[in-house]
Amino acid sequence: MNFGLGRRATIQKNRKACAMLVWNHLKKMANVMEKTIDKLTHQLSSKNLVSELKDPTIKMTEKMGLKPCPSRATF
Repeated sequence: MNFGLGRRATIQKNRKACAMLVWNHLKKMANVMEKTIDKLTHQLSSKNLVSELKDPTIKMTEKMGLKPCPSRATF
């Protein structure tokens, strides 16, 4: 893709603005919960990983060329 310099700059500004908004929100949540931002992000990512493992939002099917894994692996 060939973007002009103005469009690239706008995309970069939007990314920075989004990152700042997320950081401010995490900072507020951490202050309310009396935790550090690192502990809060670790807790959030752990919960997200567990929920995705239990019920994935993107289903892997045979149509995608993947076969379902057996429920118990035998070694």
